[in-house]
Amino acid sequence: MDIFSRLASQATEKLANKVSSKLNSKVLKYTTAARKLLGGDFNGAANAVLDNIYGAGSSYGAGNAVLARSTWASMYQQYREAQAVLRERQNLWHLLIEPVGKIGAPALNMLAQEISYNGVALGYDTKKLGSGFTQAPTGRDPVTLTITTLDSADGEIKAWMENLAALAAHPDGTYGLLSDYANTFTITHAHWEQGRGYTASWVLVPVDCQVSLNRTVEDFSTVTLTFTQAETFGAL
Repeated sequence: MDIFSRLASQATEKLANKVSSKLNSKVLKYTTAARKLLGGDFNGAANAVLDNIYGAGSSYGAGNAVLARSTWASMYQQYREAQAVLRERQNLWHLLIEPVGKIGAPALNMLAQEISYNGVALGYDTKKLGSGFTQAPTGRDPVTLTITTLDSADGEIKAWMENLAALAAHPDGTYGLLSDYANTFTITHAHWEQGRGYTASWVLVPVDCQVSLNRTVEDFSTVTLTFTQAETFGAL
C-alpha cells in the first residue's frame, strides 16, 4: 500500500469513529467503499457499494431477480469464479539444474529469489531496397539467463561457479570440454505437477558471478549469476 492509500485509509477510519455516534448503520456501511475510493481502488469501491445495495444481506439479495433475472449475490459469485481461472504467477516457478556429462554431482542448495531470461532472441540485418528497407533474419541469438540468489555462509554458490569457471578455462591456458562445465537448466512456470505449467530448458554455460556486499545495509548478501546458451543443435 502506498502513502496515499494509507493516508486515505487513516482519514476514513478517523472520520468513521468520530461520526459513529451520530450516524446510523445505513451510512456507516459505506465506509469500506469510501476507503477504497479514496485509495484509488475504483473497482473495489464499486463492488462494495453494489454489495451493500444488492448483497445477500439486503432486501434485494434474498432471492429477488434484480439484475438480468439474477440476484447480485449469484452474479458476484459468477464473477469470482471467472476471476479464479488459473493464471501464471510471477512468484510461482521451479528451477532445476542438472550437470551435463557427470553421473555423481554434489547437491546444490540454491535459494533463487529472481530469474530473468530472454525466451526468444532473433537477429536481423536491415537491407535497403530502394527508398525502403526489409529485415533479413540472421539466425537466433543465445538465451541469457540471470539468477539472483542467496549464498550460504561457506560460499557454496560462489565455490560452485568458481569450479565451473576453472573447468571451462584451465589455469594452464587451455580450455576444458563443454560437457565438463555445461548444465541443463529447466524452468517451469506456474505449476510443476505432471502435465501442468510451461517448461523451458536449455544447456547453459557460466558467464559471470556478481556479489553484492554493503556495510550500510543489514540484509542478506545477494549473488547474481549469469549463464548463456551453449548451442541450439541438441548435441548435448
